Order: sequence, then structure tokens, then C-alpha cells
Amino acid sequence: MAIKRVGVEDLRVGMYIHDLNCGWLQHGFLRQQFMLRQPGQIQKMKDQGLKEIYIDTDLGEDVPGALTQTEIERGLERQLKDAAAGGAALAQARVSQKEESAAAQRILGEATGVMEGLLLDVRLGKQVDVAQARPLVKEINASVLRNPGALLSLCRIKAADTYTFQHSVSICALLVSFSHALGMDEATVHEAGLGGLLHDLGKMKIPPEVLNKPGRLTEEEFTLMKTHATLSRDLLSAVPGISAMVIQIASEHHEKMDGSGYPRGIFGAEISQSGRMAAIVDVYDALTSNRVYHKGMEPSEVLKKLLEWSGSHLDGELVQQFIRTLGIYPVGSLVRLSGGRLAVVIEQGEDLLRPIVRVVYDTGREIRLQPRDLHLAHATEQIVDYEDPLVWGLDTMALLTT
Repeated sequence: MAIKRVGVEDLRVGMYIHDLNCGWLQHGFLRQQFMLRQPGQIQKMKDQGLKEIYIDTDLGEDVPGALTQTEIERGLERQLKDAAAGGAALAQARVSQKEESAAAQRILGEATGVMEGLLLDVRLGKQVDVAQARPLVKEINASVLRNPGALLSLCRIKAADTYTFQHSVSICALLVSFSHALGMDEATVHEAGLGGLLHDLGKMKIPPEVLNKPGRLTEEEFTLMKTHATLSRDLLSAVPGISAMVIQIASEHHEKMDGSGYPRGIFGAEISQSGRMAAIVDVYDALTSNRVYHKGMEPSEVLKKLLEWSGSHLDGELVQQFIRTLGIYPVGSLVRLSGGRLAVVIEQGEDLLRPIVRVVYDTGREIRLQPRDLHLAHATEQIVDYEDPLVWGLDTMALLTT
């Protein structure tokens, strides 16, 4: 018996749901794990566009021949390394992680403050002041060009009371990086970043008790929350000079390739490229972020999820490019080296399997080490897996700036 992945069409009463395998954190179920007791629960999954579900065959009925979670993980690991074979999609950092870190912290603080004011203005019924947002995009773009990992690693840390504002800044930085990796011109990169900053404007029209609820949403609350994409589109459409790209990012970042997304349920190429990019970065940022009801996943684990959801939810070719943008071990990841030491990834190299790391812990002797940087492209040790920093009591963000 094992954890297995099955198609929603193969579900039946008596199976135990282990994981809804949902790309977005909110869905119409109050729990991720439960016994299927009535056909209506299965129909609800179909209605919400869920395609493949993980079941626990120790606690419920089995589906003979279905792939186990272990088998799927092995396949995703191979796909992740295949994606890395294309090499880094971004130019090498111009300055070190440590050098850019101070500037990135300043930019993140300023950007979060400005976005808080801008979004609260929207809640009060004022028109979107794009003039406040454009300078932020320029600063974020400049930081990404100097060292893309510095700002992106900091964006993973979000406070509960400012999550919506910080999430907007993260999506901006991710879309700026992604756009550069795809070879877009500077003007297009800036519009993508602006779309990232403004993509969740409509959430300011959602009642605070729903938006800030410290737990999963009920079905009714989830239906209300889904209106934010349409609200964002309407708010931005009323602003003079806003580009189509910015509106597409705001209105399409929850659309899915198979047409099961919202608000319009459009398919494949009907979704703009910028909308498909925004869907990828929105899922990535949501799943790597800690929430009251959800511990953020490690970046490498989330990249595997993006691969798993390629085709049905996400654009597979763009997912491959996104992986090459961040690296299969993004900056700030804790990894285990072949010699048993743990290290934090501090820079991406041209070879995404061999980044620059900071060695910090000896698992054999169970002691912390004096941090030492190691370029794996010139070392005998290699990465064998990623690790959960909490298990080892390590603060990777602090170690990045040591």
C-alpha cells in the first residue's frame, strides 16, 4: 500500500484523499485530507477543475496500477535535471549576493510600503496611482540585473499582516526576471513588472474578513475571492495609459491551460503569454511562502510541482524556461553535498547543477561550520538533494548575508 496519484475520474466512495494536488492554495474544500463518503464530493472536484488527486491506500480503497508518489517523484527529479541541462537563462550576476543584499532589503522595504499605500487607496475607492508604481519597477529591475538572486531570495519572507503587499512585490521581481530570461526588451520587461505589482488590485475590493482569513476558505468565500481577477481587470481598464499587458497579467493569472481556471475559463493559446507567465510565478510565490495555515515548500520542491502541473494547468514550455531562470536549486535553497555537508545556494552559475554554495554544516559530526563559499563547477563534491532548513535549525536567509 502507498500514496498514489489517480485521475479524478477514477475516484470512488471509500477512497481516502491524501492531497488534492491543487495548484492554488484556496479551493472549495475545508481540508486537504479526508475520506470520500459521497459522490457529490467527487463531482465537486470535477467542477473545480481538479484533474489528478493523491490517495492513501492504507486508509482507503486502492486503484491497482496507479503510479506511486515515489515513482512520480523520481520522474519529476529527472525532468528537473533535464530542464537544467539547457543552462542558465539569465546573465551572470554583476555583483555578489552579499553586496546586493543591502540594496535589495532597502528596495523591498520601500516597495512594500508604497504598495501598501497604493492598495489601501484602492480599498478607499481612489483611482490607481500608476505614477507611484513605475519607479518601483525600475528599482526592482535594476536590482535583478545586478544580482537576480538577492531580491528574489528576500521576497520569500513575508509577514502575515502585509502578505498581499509583499506578494505583489514578489510577483513583480519574478516577472522581471522571467521576462529578461525570455529575451524581452526593456520596455516590455517594465510592463511585465508593473503588471506584477498591480495584478491583485481587485483583492482590495474583497471584504477584509475573507481576504485575511487565517485559514482555508469556505466554498462561498472561495467563490467571492475568485472575483478579484475580474475586479483587477476592471480597475486597471479605467486607468488612462495602462497597457494591454498589465491588464492581461491581472485578469489572466488564474487561468489554466485546460480551460478550468477563472475568471473566463479560456484555453491554451487563448491565454496571453504574459498571463501564462503570471500564472507560473503566482503559483511559485504562493507555494514557497509561509502562511498561517500553510508552511511554505522549499523552492526545488515547488519547481517539481510546476512540472507536474504542466500541460493541464501551466504552459509546459514556459515552466521549463522559468526553471532555467531560477535554477533547479534557487538562491537561498539548503542543499546536501555528496560529502555529507549542508550548504546554502548563493549564486547560480552557467551550469545549474553546480551553483556557488556556502558550506555551513557537517551532518556527520552534527556541528555548524565556519561558512565557506564553494564553486561546485570546480569542486569534487556535488549536490545530491535539497534539505528542509527547519529540520537542521538553520536560517538560510541569515546565512546568505554572512
